[in-house]
Amino acid sequence: MSHPPVTFELHAQYLLVIGHGVRDSLANMVDSANLIYKKAKETNSRKMLVDFRKLEIHVRITEAFNIVKTYEHSLPELRTIVVAAVFEPRHRDFARYWHEVSAQRGFTIEVFEDINEARTWLLAQE
Repeated sequence: MSHPPVTFELHAQYLLVIGHGVRDSLANMVDSANLIYKKAKETNSRKMLVDFRKLEIHVRITEAFNIVKTYEHSLPELRTIVVAAVFEPRHRDFARYWHEVSAQRGFTIEVFEDINEARTWLLAQE
């Protein structure tokens, strides 16, 4: 049985987003981002803990830039949401570049390899 690209758990202080499957194109990255934003809006969540440890990322690192450009044009309201994202170490380069581009474009996204560190950081944000 396959999972949807993302599943959600609403916690008292944040929305937990769990990524599943493979991201192998900008199109499926955008589709997932749209699902995540829709759920954040629906639940009025301003903080998200995004667990991408089960996710396989099979795109060039440059797609990190393109996904942030998509946020700017299609989902600018994401700037109002604080995101702590957890990646497996093998996706470290992609995660760091995504973080760097996001920060330059005004999004609040931090990346981690440890979910407890990510949760602690997220809950400390105003």
